[in-house]
Amino acid sequence: MDDYYRSPSSTFLVQKFSLNSYHRVITRKGLGRKPASVIEPSETLRRLSGRKCNNLDFAVLSQSFSSYRKAVNLILEKVFSDLSYAESLGKELDEHRGMLYLVLRKEQKLKWTLDNEFGQFVFERMHRNALETAARIIYAQYTRRRMVNSLLNILVSDDRQLLRLMKNRRIPSDLIRKVKDIIEKRSNGSYHYALSACRQVRSVLRKEVRKTNPLKEGERRKTVRELLKKDSPDRIRTELFLIDKVTEWKRDGFPFITPTFQRGTVDFAASTENSTGQGYWFMPDPEREDEVKVYIKTPPGIEGHELDTKSPYKNQTVRLRFFNWLPRKAARAKRKAEEARKLGHTQRAMQLEYRAARFEDMSEQLNNMMRLHRYTRELAKERAQPEKNEGHIQNLRVMIQELKRGRRSAPPIVKVVEKNVTLLIPFMAPDEKLLKATHSSSMVRKRKAGVDRGLRHSMVVSVKNGDDSYAETMIGRQELYEKRERLRQQTRVLMSEVALKRNNWERKHSMQQPPAIVLKKEQELESVWRKVRSIDREISHQVASETVWFCEHHGVKTLYFEDLRSFQGKGGMRRHSWNLSTNLWGKMIEGVRYRREALGHRNGGIWLVNPAWTSQTCHMCGARGVRVKNESFTEETKGGEYFHCSQCDEHFHADVNAARNIMDVQKPTVVGGRTA
Repeated sequence: MDDYYRSPSSTFLVQKFSLNSYHRVITRKGLGRKPASVIEPSETLRRLSGRKCNNLDFAVLSQSFSSYRKAVNLILEKVFSDLSYAESLGKELDEHRGMLYLVLRKEQKLKWTLDNEFGQFVFERMHRNALETAARIIYAQYTRRRMVNSLLNILVSDDRQLLRLMKNRRIPSDLIRKVKDIIEKRSNGSYHYALSACRQVRSVLRKEVRKTNPLKEGERRKTVRELLKKDSPDRIRTELFLIDKVTEWKRDGFPFITPTFQRGTVDFAASTENSTGQGYWFMPDPEREDEVKVYIKTPPGIEGHELDTKSPYKNQTVRLRFFNWLPRKAARAKRKAEEARKLGHTQRAMQLEYRAARFEDMSEQLNNMMRLHRYTRELAKERAQPEKNEGHIQNLRVMIQELKRGRRSAPPIVKVVEKNVTLLIPFMAPDEKLLKATHSSSMVRKRKAGVDRGLRHSMVVSVKNGDDSYAETMIGRQELYEKRERLRQQTRVLMSEVALKRNNWERKHSMQQPPAIVLKKEQELESVWRKVRSIDREISHQVASETVWFCEHHGVKTLYFEDLRSFQGKGGMRRHSWNLSTNLWGKMIEGVRYRREALGHRNGGIWLVNPAWTSQTCHMCGARGVRVKNESFTEETKGGEYFHCSQCDEHFHADVNAARNIMDVQKPTVVGGRTA
């Protein structure tokens, strides 16, 4: 099976469902997120249906989330009150496999009882989820401390590395890798964790340097990079101060702060998904097609504003509903696949059939989850009866065991962003049976492909065939990029205006709340940034999807991307430098990895390679070439679209030439399948 299909991935495909208030009428447009055009004339219903989640439900949810945060932060406070205790717990979590909350549940000071401080904030089963969230934070902090201590050892033993860290605009990649190498149990994000540790140390060092250089009236504050320049009169003093400070931290410890949990998220990761005590309950609505009722248990002292006899939590419930859009999307994909088959578009039909099968599989898993809830509750009720029906109990147990064995979905996450409440349900990627049913069994995955991040195209993909020929595609979303650039120009103007108004106000009215005109400008700036982030998501989704299916149709097994984590733009590149260094490239790679894992590729089959000289080297002869304006020019043009090799006397598109080099010339820089 090596060349056909890999083992199914364990990656979760998270699907989003917008939660609505119970009485709100949901239309069938889009994913069911738009309000109905006609609402019943009841005044109460109109008042409650103005938003997806009305004010009363949102207030109850906000109180519940606040209690959950308090419980998590109380756990963190107890753990980090003794650093040696936190260190021992972190080491135990590092060695543990599976649910992390099991490590913390053994600790006596973290146990839940009805009358202790934890019992005031959360119920018993929710305490498991709080322990799981806290355990992840403790383990992350333990890893961060190890990385910071490793970095301090490097900086104390080598002053040159310390000066590089403070002088360079970007943190040196070789220093990041040295810090990362201390972690044995590496993950996809270990590089970024090491980068975060380096940034944390550099940030605190910069603050310490500023304290020793008080700003005089009328002077501009010098940056640390300026203080460390060769011609700076403060260079020697600053270098000695940095060395002394790092040595002090090595001896006495780095000034870490106690981590806190501030996110508007309740994660049911430690739930078992088959009992009422877990804190959430799904039930299909028999009157409304494809709609699901959600009952969320509120913490102690918080009661819902509506009573529901069907709720397993009685009055300690906030009840919501969501539209299950999975069957509708599956039917739509099937219809389009049939149309594509009739038109002879086989590849497009295969893509749509896979999408339909994946949505049907997820919908079936959601229905199985609801059946599991119903059967477990029926079993509990039947076992509580004075006269038990042993035959019915045995049938329920058999059905529950079958549903458990076939379950491929994880407990959900409830997330609040501003006034929107979202339900995130993680589903396992399609299994091998589904992949074989929706893909051609004759397609062999043996080829490799290189991907270049072009200046004029989002991605340029080159696939190498067996006969030394290539198949290429240039993927770009020019309209979205132009819109994104216009919005970014607005942010530049607004940031300048906000900074000017802020500085003027703070200079005249220090330590006072800014006026409404400043706050409105800041809100406008944040609104524009939200639009930019939305366009970034849309670009990354579209580009990643087109890249993945192009590779699938050409039987690509291994995909090579250029590693731009340490990219530094040259002078004169203007916005091209920002476009290449932006995290949008990382989002595209992550989107490709996510989709390829869903198609059965282990770790996405992705490698990151060093892109050095791939744009200046001819892929045919290996000689150095120049960028030219078009296919008829031979004189070098800075930023030219084409590449000319004088030795071969050939012209290639510059990005295509780089993509071919990426898969053939360079060696991988990280573990196979890892994108970080």
